[in-house]
Amino acid sequence: MFGTVIAYYAPLYMRGVGLSSAQVGWLGSLTLAFALVFQAVAAPITNRVGRKRTTLIGDLVSWTIPMFVWAFSRSFESFLVAAVLSASGRIVMVSWSLLVIEDVESSKRAKVFGILNMIVAGCGLLTPLVGYFITQYGVVPVLRIFYALGGVGMTVMFIWRNAITQETVSGQAAMTEHGDMHPWQSLRYTVQQVAGLHRHPGLSGVMVFYVLTIFIEQMSLFQILFLGETLRFGAGALSLVPVAGAVVAVVMYRLVRRLSATPAERTLVLARLLGLGGAVLLLLIPAGNLWVLLLAVSVLAAATFLTQTYRDAVLFSRLPKTGGADLYSAVQTLCLLCSIPAAGLAGLIFSAQPRLLFIVIAGLNLALLLLAVLLARSQKAA
Repeated sequence: MFGTVIAYYAPLYMRGVGLSSAQVGWLGSLTLAFALVFQAVAAPITNRVGRKRTTLIGDLVSWTIPMFVWAFSRSFESFLVAAVLSASGRIVMVSWSLLVIEDVESSKRAKVFGILNMIVAGCGLLTPLVGYFITQYGVVPVLRIFYALGGVGMTVMFIWRNAITQETVSGQAAMTEHGDMHPWQSLRYTVQQVAGLHRHPGLSGVMVFYVLTIFIEQMSLFQILFLGETLRFGAGALSLVPVAGAVVAVVMYRLVRRLSATPAERTLVLARLLGLGGAVLLLLIPAGNLWVLLLAVSVLAAATFLTQTYRDAVLFSRLPKTGGADLYSAVQTLCLLCSIPAAGLAGLIFSAQPRLLFIVIAGLNLALLLLAVLLARSQKAA
């Protein structure tokens, strides 16, 4: 609940504290750079400690502590400290994904990812309430309180979730296998998996697709600033954007259930058609026109939901049952490495010409659509 709202309003909060657009962008890039380091050790830690325990410890470090740092941040340096801690969440991304999906049948994995994405999007229903308080009392004081409450609330959730989950079968086997390994041996094993990614059929194309989607997501960090500062939408209108995303998520989840027999690669083509359409609509929003704004962000939300759901399903379908943690972490590592410049580059472009940034994003969406078509053709040929 807290994470969705915080991620949405974070750029406004940083600007409210006094950071420039360029500093906001550099924080995004530096977060990815540190995330790359944590990603490199994600698989060894997950294999040695276990999916369940790694998730609990990692969540406390990457969410609970940063929440309280953000609540009292007043400078670029304090945000950087929080960014380093938050970047350790890349370890949890591996452990949590495996904890959720490893014991699930392949045919049902898209549905599981759909449920998780719907829950995340549904948390956006809280944004109008936060937006109301922001209108009344300002961005900074309201979000400081919200960060502090988030630190407490998320900690309770992490402990409760850990109590009701069980280690996966593959996780238990990995703990046994890696328990006697020296940490450096585990890390070297992960590096070998990265070097051998090209040996797995069809994985390279999915990896390029994955890289580009993350690159676009990082550049889209400035969407809320574009809507607020360039198109002059107020806090009330901006608070409705995640609500539209939550409604769209419910609709898209129903679509996912209907598309269970459709190859995931073909659904990615539909998702990226929506992504390109939403990116173009975003450029055509008349200043202050709420209905066109909601249409554009709804189309983008549909594209994001379908992409994240089926992108991960396609990736996991190409990973072998043994060494899944290492290969998944390897893909994430390479994606992070290629995406580090995205937020910093976006910050520089936005500072110079805000609209130009979203023209670039529209062009990248076109490239992503072409990649989706190639993936669908390769799946059909296979």
